[in-house]
Amino acid sequence: MIILDRDGVINRLVIDPEQGTVNSPLHPSQVELIPGSLEAIRNLTKAGFKIAIATNQPAAAKGTTTKANLDDVHASILEAIESAGGKISSSHICFHRAEDHCRCRKPATGLLEDALKDVSLEQRRKSWMVGDGVTDIEAGTRLELNTAYLGPKRCDHCKCLEERNLHPKIFANLKAFSDWLCERREEYL
Repeated sequence: MIILDRDGVINRLVIDPEQGTVNSPLHPSQVELIPGSLEAIRNLTKAGFKIAIATNQPAAAKGTTTKANLDDVHASILEAIESAGGKISSSHICFHRAEDHCRCRKPATGLLEDALKDVSLEQRRKSWMVGDGVTDIEAGTRLELNTAYLGPKRCDHCKCLEERNLHPKIFANLKAFSDWLCERREEYL
């Protein structure tokens, strides 16, 4: 099983020029896929990996968009993945804010546990949590999954990973991770 974070892994984050903040897409018109991400998911699917998405999406709870918009964003991403030949077996979305202290919001493990519910213990040892944030890696590590951090090595993230004793494999993007994993297919299937 490969569990993917969504924003920053499959699709780009959105920059709000007025606020100077970086967010998840709040409307389907804002969805822009990261080059190579659809090919990566297609290649992982063809190699026989089961893929799930686990993503924190608190924008509706914060009042910055509607849950319907968030559902439409996710549907458009899934449609693009399927159109490119990839398959997502399940999606697990936390709509809570950090201050809600729910069981699902990463770095809590609820989303990942839900994604892994039908995965055997043996297969779980071969499973991955792939993300672009410290919370993704922390959640995966808590469940003793293999972890992969995607993106440029940001000093603040590297320091946080080190301080929390987290040691993910680091890749430039999802395509680089999928190429690496597909070469080691037998080891992780």
